[in-house]
Amino acid sequence: MTRAWLADLAGAGLTTGPLFRPIDRHGRIAARAHPAAGRGRRERLPPQTVNLIVKRAAAAAGLYHAEAYTAHGLRAGGATSAAKAGAPMSAITRHGRWADGSPVVAGYICQADKWNDNPLHGIGL
Repeated sequence: MTRAWLADLAGAGLTTGPLFRPIDRHGRIAARAHPAAGRGRRERLPPQTVNLIVKRAAAAAGLYHAEAYTAHGLRAGGATSAAKAGAPMSAITRHGRWADGSPVVAGYICQADKWNDNPLHGIGL
């Protein structure tokens, strides 16, 4: 689904910038912010809208406690998945738009499995 959306964005000439963008009633994807355009013209979706979309998608998928899913979970999940895949902390920090060297990013990386994610696992102790 993400790849299809990225292809749609690329088809609209949008290869950089926000992933979550408004779409108007005519199906046009927001290309860029227009400061003089006033309310309603945004390049990216407001956080509250992304949160609502996540909650609705979780409910539609029949997830247990769907109301507990949030847009903030996307941020934590992205950082956690990147760390588990071996991405360097500097890349995770940059991608998540945390300040360079910020210790805050470490708080977003969740320990998924306390036994398998144990740093002493496999050293013979």
